[in-house]
Amino acid sequence: MLISLLLTLTPQSPATLPADLGRAVQAETLARLGQVDPGLAEAIHVGDGPKPLTCSGLAGADAAAEPRGRHPADSVLVRPDSRYCVRVTGLVEPVSRALLACLVEQPPATWTLHGQPFRVLDAICDPARDAWTGQTSCEELAAEALRHSDRLSRTVTLEFISPTAFKSQEMQMPVPLPGLVFGSLVERWNAFSSVALDPDLRRFANERVAISRYRLESRPVPTKGGALRIGGVGQVTYTALDDDRYALAALNILADFALYSGVGVQTATGMGQCRRVVQ
Repeated sequence: MLISLLLTLTPQSPATLPADLGRAVQAETLARLGQVDPGLAEAIHVGDGPKPLTCSGLAGADAAAEPRGRHPADSVLVRPDSRYCVRVTGLVEPVSRALLACLVEQPPATWTLHGQPFRVLDAICDPARDAWTGQTSCEELAAEALRHSDRLSRTVTLEFISPTAFKSQEMQMPVPLPGLVFGSLVERWNAFSSVALDPDLRRFANERVAISRYRLESRPVPTKGGALRIGGVGQVTYTALDDDRYALAALNILADFALYSGVGVQTATGMGQCRRVVQ
């Protein structure tokens, strides 16, 4: 079970907070999960490898309740007359069901970030209301691609709404190159799905998928140690050069999966928030 939830918040009083609140959102999310299943929250906190959830930072939600990118700054002023939002996703059944129970079925009255209480105005899990939300499963995503195998798109556009970066050859890469993006997605898919995809899709994307259009800018993100990590935000259109039906199906599946899984490093603390854009 895959789930993506959006909480709309307003602060109870004006406050100046750190501009990057991804770790604070993760901490509050784990605290809420701990009220439902303490063992599950602890396992996520101490576990190695990809986390079975993602958390956004704090973003403005005044227009359409969608997370919006922001320019880097050391701090941000939040006001009670404005709305903000955070997004949380789950990648496995126990986590997704626990998130649904504690954030949507019985939404919390407050949400605390960096010691600042916010009132929870709304909890959304409905793509008709917000395109950044939804509920499905890996099996359903795979079945959908198979149903449309005769008209799979060779072109996929992804929107990176928060800074996205990758570890590549002992370096940090802030550019969402095809092999890095789809390599990250296939690793996450195989970590959490019972329907395995060929790991060699990383090589296919690296060698046979081109960037046909992009609009990107770099953004710094402070790390836990105080250094800055650079990530890219914007949109990239990827085009497969081969008409390989399996590879095209996999690329389309992974593009839809990105909404839930995130892409690249530190997706549990705000980086790599991503979705497919249908054009």
